[in-house]
Amino acid sequence: MMQDYQRELSSIRRLLKENSDGMSVTDISRALKKNKNTIGRYLDILLISGQVDMRTYGMAKVYTLSQRVPLSAMLSYSKELVMVLDTGGRIVDINENFLRLLDLERSDAAGKNIEFLRPPNVDVHELLGSVAAGAKKREEKREETVTFRIKGTGERIFKVKRIPTVFEDGGRGTTVILEDITEHILAEREIQQSEERFRTMAENIRDGLVIIEDGRNVFANKRVTEITGYTIEEMMALDPVSLVVPEDRKTVAKRFEEVLETHPEGFRDDVAWIIRKDGKRRCIYSRITVMPRENKQYAFVILTDITELRAKEAALRESEQRFRMMAENIRDGLLIIENNRIVFANRRMTEISGFTLEEIAQLDFRNILVADVPSHHDLGSVVPKDKSCTIEALIGSIRPGANIPEEATFWINRKDGTKRCIQGNFSATVHDDVISIYVTATDITAFAEKEQALRDRIASLQELVS
Repeated sequence: MMQDYQRELSSIRRLLKENSDGMSVTDISRALKKNKNTIGRYLDILLISGQVDMRTYGMAKVYTLSQRVPLSAMLSYSKELVMVLDTGGRIVDINENFLRLLDLERSDAAGKNIEFLRPPNVDVHELLGSVAAGAKKREEKREETVTFRIKGTGERIFKVKRIPTVFEDGGRGTTVILEDITEHILAEREIQQSEERFRTMAENIRDGLVIIEDGRNVFANKRVTEITGYTIEEMMALDPVSLVVPEDRKTVAKRFEEVLETHPEGFRDDVAWIIRKDGKRRCIYSRITVMPRENKQYAFVILTDITELRAKEAALRESEQRFRMMAENIRDGLLIIENNRIVFANRRMTEISGFTLEEIAQLDFRNILVADVPSHHDLGSVVPKDKSCTIEALIGSIRPGANIPEEATFWINRKDGTKRCIQGNFSATVHDDVISIYVTATDITAFAEKEQALRDRIASLQELVS
């Protein structure tokens, strides 16, 4: 009976092959001298199994032999892992890629029930169990992902497709197709992990960060919202240059365009004032890095709020200006010495020493404040009353923190070779482990000369009396 059935199907296929333009049920029944109802049932079987195609012309149905690729050929050339199961879970066919994963020979798998397969690698059993469970459900075309680990090779990830299948004899089954997506999924995971690391870093840095892709904001971190007062959503729609104060906006926009156009992988830094959402002004130091990637241009804009720093710098400059104004207007000379080097001298010191400010800055202080100390000049407690004492020893004895400045009287050598008598006050401060020696110098040469002349007259009178 089965042979007769297969013979009739073969006769219809052969007849349609000879009539490539197609034939109707009436034409086939007439050619084979069979009942139209019987031929119609045979054609339904062939149609369901995919062996013939049907086209409708009005009320007429025309059948042609379908152009099919044999299943065995598809299994051989497919890159995927393919297994064909009947309704009982028996393996009808399986390709080499699937056998390689199972580490089985064809004879060990073909004709066997999938539930009873025992591959050497037990890690694959989970995959087979999932395939067998899906085949039993006989669901329509369905996809899912199966993940398992294989000892020695690591994690394997497959996309599983189950396609209802009709065989040539009209029987039904399931074609299971496994696509290895391990590399794709692992690459996606790596990208996700990289993005998570980037976001963690970007959200925890102390600077604001805006990423611009082809002129469109695609990322802004939380620090930007703190600096500008705008939300992340508002920053996504804002042109960063629009935050710049109106008087500087054109200049900053021009610089930004220059770095985008002239530096394909360029870098530029700038300082500008911006207006926050609440109207307050902040001073921002920006660094713009341009990086082209995959036909797209990215600009990374890092923003640092330096408003407080600028305020401190302004206060420091004001303090320095006040100091210089005071130092330049006092009637005494002033030297500041650090690490045996003169770091400051006022104009009065140039008048006393005869050296210019530039010359004083280049000189060793010992070349200015050096002279024999006359024994009749009382230098107090700073150095002993001895000709051998020097300014170097005197300054070396000064210690920071003294409430009362040390005093000394000494002679200095001017640039022109003459000597001047100086009344000096010495004090010291320490900052960041650097000791600064402050020397104020009062020129008392005229007083000393008068005193010396008086001493000389008194000595002459003593000689006359004696």
